[in-house]
Amino acid sequence: MIELPEETEPLTDEELSNLPVFPLPRVVFFPGSTLPLHLFEERYRDMMEDCVSKGPMAMAVTLLRGDWEADYEGRPEIHEIAGAGRILDWRRREDGRFDLLLHGLSRVKLEELPEGGLSYRRAKATRLDDRETHPEAIHKVTTPVLATAASVVALVRERYPDFHLGVDAQTPPGVLADRIADRLVSEPEARQQLLEAVDVKVRLARVHDALVDLLAQLRSSGHGGELH
Repeated sequence: MIELPEETEPLTDEELSNLPVFPLPRVVFFPGSTLPLHLFEERYRDMMEDCVSKGPMAMAVTLLRGDWEADYEGRPEIHEIAGAGRILDWRRREDGRFDLLLHGLSRVKLEELPEGGLSYRRAKATRLDDRETHPEAIHKVTTPVLATAASVVALVRERYPDFHLGVDAQTPPGVLADRIADRLVSEPEARQQLLEAVDVKVRLARVHDALVDLLAQLRSSGHGGELH
């Protein structure tokens, strides 16, 4: 679609107070990531029409939980910790479906709002900022995360030569954890646990555990495997 701008305006308090919610069965949306979406259900086409005509040009993407299939057409249970982002680009197809590109800006905690006659869900979203309460511990765990990630990338590049993570030792620790999680952790529940880890030290430790498991899998398979 488009190249990301160097900076995207953060979501305002007004936007967060009445944020459209897009629940999905296997998608966990991290800050700093981009997510292409195709909206074809009528309720989400309605949602996008409202975003375009009235705003906000933003939405939260949250993972469905529990036995969501039994109530998919209604209001199935969702995880209250979600990723929120701004719509950077969109296109309405002739049949009314939408293609759009969402840029993740922050973790949020969702407090669902009443239906209000709308076909889609909305929430009051509270931004969850990174907590860096133990800088020395964060620095200590960052080194093995980078080393293990480098080993994983080396194996992945055997199959995907152009693959890169876009992180280095200068990347802020919270951003580092999110980028690695988005690119290398594929299982939805594991991704959700990483999204919910507001404490950066905890997030990095969980990322490292996931990387160690992934590295073992790649080495045992003898190639770079498939990326999600």
